[in-house]
Amino acid sequence: MFKKLGKMIPRYFLYGGISREEYNENKEAIIQRNMETLPVTAAVTSLMFTGLFISSFISGSIGISRSYYATMMVVSLFVLAISLTWVRANQKYVLILWYILFFAFGLYAVFLNTLMRPELSATTICVFVVAGPLLVIDRPVRVVGFMSVLSGVFIVSAVNHKTAYLAFADSVNLLCCLLMGITIYVCLNHVRLREIVQAQHLRVERDTDRLTGLLNKTAAEESIRRKLRTSAGDEALIIMDVDDFKICNDTYGHAYGDAVLRMAARCINTVFREKSTCSRFGGDEFVIFTEDMTEPEISHKLENLSEVLREKIALPLNDKSVTISAGVAFTTRHGKEYEDLFRSADTALYAAKKAGKNRYMIY
Repeated sequence: MFKKLGKMIPRYFLYGGISREEYNENKEAIIQRNMETLPVTAAVTSLMFTGLFISSFISGSIGISRSYYATMMVVSLFVLAISLTWVRANQKYVLILWYILFFAFGLYAVFLNTLMRPELSATTICVFVVAGPLLVIDRPVRVVGFMSVLSGVFIVSAVNHKTAYLAFADSVNLLCCLLMGITIYVCLNHVRLREIVQAQHLRVERDTDRLTGLLNKTAAEESIRRKLRTSAGDEALIIMDVDDFKICNDTYGHAYGDAVLRMAARCINTVFREKSTCSRFGGDEFVIFTEDMTEPEISHKLENLSEVLREKIALPLNDKSVTISAGVAFTTRHGKEYEDLFRSADTALYAAKKAGKNRYMIY
């Protein structure tokens, strides 16, 4: 039992109860979740402190805190503005913005419950260490570390600015809230991470061609259309199919034909691994979308693919190798609409077939 706990606790604190590989594979989905909640949190925080700042001119009891309200209002508005603009294109920095907001609110809670109101019990900081972390999905070790340091800062400040009894009572209450907050966060964070992992598994199963492991037609079309909407470089669409595949199927059987398709897909994925979306559209037809790849680079890769296929796949009853024909269309020459690119590449593929197969043509 203790041995099991010894393995489970570090895993929960380091990666939220999932494996390191699962966490890294789903980083994009985790970032997206945090992107969805950050603007809402920043907007609510800015509204709250804007209201307090305005009220400070009316109410004398909170007027002494005006500078703190103004600071929090500016910080939360800054986080809101950045989360709606720059971070949209640089989503990997979303957690930094979250911790900026946490840091500002945490210091505000420390000042409020020690310097500004030393005679009152610390409620704001206690609520924050319980509820604050629940807004973000992150590795628990970072959240727990941040909240623990913040609690330490509060305790030091309370000892220096409050009566001994109140400082002791507040410190005990805060440590209890910290422990409760850590427990709630670790458990809830694990549930949310498991949901993300399971959703990713379902997406992969839905989007993957079962025979080859490449993207299927529907998923590939969605991915290519999405990339075309934000394309800035020289992209290309390549349509290819296996030459005389029907003869291969009729001669050697469908099981062997499936094996040929699996090996062809593996070769395509190996050659076009970088900067490319590889997919099987059905039958023996494959579609590849390349990003930031020049015509000479694509030509080199297609020639390399022919060599790899010749080395990896040989028909059993003769020395003939499996070959492919391909048609290529470029966004810079043939348009950025998916339908136009596909039509051009398909026409080029037909020309390659008509010219004798085992070759590629550019539209």
